[in-house]
Amino acid sequence: MARSQKIGTDGRVESSAETALRLPFFDNSVARMMSWPVEAWLRCHAGMLKAAEPAATGWIERRRAAATATLETLERLAGCSDLQEVASIQRGWFEDSMKLLDSDIHALADQALAMSQEAMSATRYAAQTSAEVVALAIQPVQRAAEQQPVDAAA
Repeated sequence: MARSQKIGTDGRVESSAETALRLPFFDNSVARMMSWPVEAWLRCHAGMLKAAEPAATGWIERRRAAATATLETLERLAGCSDLQEVASIQRGWFEDSMKLLDSDIHALADQALAMSQEAMSATRYAAQTSAEVVALAIQPVQRAAEQQPVDAAA
């Protein structure tokens, strides 16, 4: 049996959340208010990982292409007997390496933009849902205030 479970009077296993929800002061609004920070944190990180995925995939692909180009260059250099041909192969490899570096820099700029957009989205979500959580948090107090005059009249 899990640590957060207990056996109820009817013999069924009941979670701590179910037990807490039966308490008069612990309703769904309080449970939502308590789970909101975790949900916001998970949404933020899921969005960041989703935004980082294309950049990571592209970076791995560019590294694979660079490694393949370097191996091909080394094979061509191993078969050379002329210094002019060696210089030409080296120049071609260097030019290709600079093109890959340029594409890495452009991808980094695109990644920074994607991450900042995702951070703005997470901030917007947090602002919207925090207002909802505050509204949920005051619901039990409002209900208690509404019931107070009824109890006093009886």
